Amino acid sequence: MTKTTQTRRGFLALSTATLGVMAAPALVRAQSEQVIKIAYNLPEHHATGTYFETLAKEIAARTAETSVKLVPQTFPDGQLYNDTQLPDAISTGATHIGQVNLGFMAGRDAQLMRVWAMPFLYDTWEAEWAAEDSPAMRNAFATQLAKYDHQMLGWMAYGTVEIYTNSPVRLPSDMQGLKMRSFGLDATQLLSTLGASPVTMSSQEVYQAMQRGTIDGCLTGPSSVLSRKLFEVTKYGTNVAMMRLPFVASASKMWWDMLPEDVKTAVGEAAMVAQKASRDQGKADSERVADRLREAGVDVADLTPEERKAWGEAAAPLLADYKAKTGEAGADILAAVAAANAAHPAS
Repeated sequence: MTKTTQTRRGFLALSTATLGVMAAPALVRAQSEQVIKIAYNLPEHHATGTYFETLAKEIAARTAETSVKLVPQTFPDGQLYNDTQLPDAISTGATHIGQVNLGFMAGRDAQLMRVWAMPFLYDTWEAEWAAEDSPAMRNAFATQLAKYDHQMLGWMAYGTVEIYTNSPVRLPSDMQGLKMRSFGLDATQLLSTLGASPVTMSSQEVYQAMQRGTIDGCLTGPSSVLSRKLFEVTKYGTNVAMMRLPFVASASKMWWDMLPEDVKTAVGEAAMVAQKASRDQGKADSERVADRLREAGVDVADLTPEERKAWGEAAAPLLADYKAKTGEAGADILAAVAAANAAHPAS
């Protein structure tokens, strides 16, 4: 018996004993309770944290009268697992629900999901959300995540991704020779294309790496620079919305498949409430965080249309590679993206 099989069987046995609704004698309880773990990698006040804290409250309220009462416990800021560990923790049932940074999903089944971090893909926040909620993208991601034993619950806003360095960066050529923190395949490929040396690490490691000079800069979100106080160890940043980045909330599929239907419905409804709360905060935060970083001493560059065009051209090979490797399924997703951009253009 493999370790994975042992883990799965042990988890299912525990879940059956915990849930035990149908088999439990009526004299024990009419409704059972289950404590569930919800783990994520960013602070509570981040838009990601807003998603999971809202989700926990909504699950508690919406399952109060269902056949199983869920009692959520949240673990923010990597208290249980960091972003590199969470995908496996969800797959094995070590945590019931968690944040998925898709950049750390590896293998052939992750190829179609690469679109999540494609540079310069969306024109507006609303275009991003419309594309994510389209049947083409939502169904494709749910199908692929199921292959990793994940049950997709919804999207959460991370925000935009920018470049932060200790030397000025305005054009792709300014990246030549820099050691840069990266995440995921496409960000790594982009940095390599630009002549930088990508270094993959968890977001919790970036501050110390910048402080020690192990890296010269990082790809990350302005909100993370603020919440993790990276402004203390970086001097320059961009304000170009290189990527509009969502994370995914997933449940362990082994756990999910054991839930009664009324509980699944309640959790799904809770996830939609949490998704809206996270998106609303993510957009609001992005509109003020650049000014807050400037106040903290970071030289944040607003790029000209010509400079932005140069970045778009530098990123074009990644989109061509995605199209070539994902075929009809990738084409359907990109068609949904194009339709969303047309429906929600930049003003």
